[in-house]
Amino acid sequence: ATLKRQVELQANPGSGRVVLQLYSPQLLDRYASLAAVSATLFYGLFVVTVRQELIVTQPLVLFGHFRYWYLADTRGRESPTDLLWSDLMLIGTVLSWGLLCAYLLWP
Repeated sequence: ATLKRQVELQANPGSGRVVLQLYSPQLLDRYASLAAVSATLFYGLFVVTVRQELIVTQPLVLFGHFRYWYLADTRGRESPTDLLWSDLMLIGTVLSWGLLCAYLLWP
């Protein structure tokens, strides 16, 4: 959500929706970084405490975050959803994660 708002802010500097005037690019960068770190941390805690069989999925989650951030940084003004569906490596990571989770959790 923060990256989407950041793209909107970059596309319409000084204009656009009124709420965008309340944010700076630096603040949105901090929010996005904190959200990514939190997602990785809480997924790791979930895996360790609740679903230990998913521990092998951690590298895929970490790589997915790194790849997404790389794409967001290099492509900049692209919608986060478009960013996800336009990169074969990221699509492969998400599909691999999903298939591995399904295999590991299948009764």
